[in-house]
Amino acid sequence: MKRNLFIGIDGGGTKCKVRIEDEKEQLIGVARGGPANISVSTETAWTSILDAMKTALKDSGIRWQDPTYEWHAGLGLAGTENKHAVKTFLAYNPFTTLKLESDAYTACLGAHDAQDGAIIIIGTGVIGMSIHGKQITRVGGWGFPCSDEGSGAWLGFEAVRLTIQAFDGRIESSPLLEAIFQKFDRDIFELVSWAVASKSTHFAEIAPFVIQHLDQKDPWAVHLVKRAASEIDRLAETMFTRSKNNQLPCCLFGGLAPFIEPWLGKTLQARLTFRKNDANKGAIFMIKKHIGFSK
Repeated sequence: MKRNLFIGIDGGGTKCKVRIEDEKEQLIGVARGGPANISVSTETAWTSILDAMKTALKDSGIRWQDPTYEWHAGLGLAGTENKHAVKTFLAYNPFTTLKLESDAYTACLGAHDAQDGAIIIIGTGVIGMSIHGKQITRVGGWGFPCSDEGSGAWLGFEAVRLTIQAFDGRIESSPLLEAIFQKFDRDIFELVSWAVASKSTHFAEIAPFVIQHLDQKDPWAVHLVKRAASEIDRLAETMFTRSKNNQLPCCLFGGLAPFIEPWLGKTLQARLTFRKNDANKGAIFMIKKHIGFSK
């Protein structure tokens, strides 16, 4: 009889993470790989995932696609809102069983140990997701610039706008805005040309300037982070209203979350809790449920 292996994969715009467990939940291996946003490139996503899988198996003594195993993969990937990309991605399937959902969904499953709960991811983009029984509620995460208010991309974009306004003399400058302007050698035409051609990941590279100056109580840095926190509060309020459960615990994810959290409203802060597992474990919960596996 073949043995089962369970693979949990979490993939985003800059990296993917792989976790492999056996039937007894014993860890076989973990690894990180390259980008795996299927909306950007399904080919790159598969390359990153398979390379990371092989790395995770390296010291296990198990060979990838060993026919004595059933390979069950749960994938939580960025870009699943792009239905064409999903279809293209799923056209290739090297696993015995594959279940694909968004990275937010598997993060939510993992954070609450496959129980009801909510998450908000504050990174380059922003998305909120809650699971309440069979009801899944998503708010935001539709992509910059039409969505993702409060995100790293949004912070960077708003900071650049303020820098341009300070150059014009429409607002007072500050050390934050001076630092951003200096990044472009104090050349307004260079700054504007860059901004016009930039995407979300480029604007997100400006967000660290805001965070660095937040500790110095820079007035514009404080202003922007307060606005970001207000957007996150609004997203959370909408998510909990739509999920019809104002008691759901909520976990924050993403690189900006620790910096935004202190500025959030009391209502959201009161329901924040520590995550129990990461998105990889959530992806394993998902694939086990999908195939009806029980120990």
